[in-house]
Amino acid sequence: MNGGFRKSKGIIIELTSLLDVILIMLFWVMLNMSNTAADAEKKAQQQVDAANARVEQAKDEAQKQIDTINEQNKEMRLQAENMQNALDGFSSGKMVTLEMKYEDGRDVIYVSQDSQQPKPVIVNSELPEKLKDALNSYGLDKDSIILAAFMYDGNNVLYRDVNTVQNTLSTIKGNYKNIYYTQVNTTK
Repeated sequence: MNGGFRKSKGIIIELTSLLDVILIMLFWVMLNMSNTAADAEKKAQQQVDAANARVEQAKDEAQKQIDTINEQNKEMRLQAENMQNALDGFSSGKMVTLEMKYEDGRDVIYVSQDSQQPKPVIVNSELPEKLKDALNSYGLDKDSIILAAFMYDGNNVLYRDVNTVQNTLSTIKGNYKNIYYTQVNTTK
């Protein structure tokens, strides 16, 4: 015998099955990560597509607003130009005067522009049509800018006829979109 010493053979642990399990778990984690990455990429792409769609929609809406504003600016420039032309005309005496006088037991309005021959219009039920005809005879149409002065002597004309003329001028404003008038009572 060996003197009581025993030689120990060491313990042998078989690691093959443990390695198989670790490798299987490693493949499973890698596959799961790959699927998770693909899902995350798909979601991110959907979010990018949705954001791009919102950006395009916002661009379209902004362009529509810009077009609307440009159209309004064109209209405003045209109106400003027309008003400037009317003011230039006013400076050179192109104002329409509506002078109301009491003659032969009735009120008559004399419509004139540019010191032209005044056109008499009798204040009666046909006043709106006759007044439009008188304005049209001076080349004024619905798009013209008209600066007018309604003048009357409050001591000589009938109050109801003054009201009738005022109401008629308000009615005519619906037909002539750019008519501006003032009234002057010449009573002393």
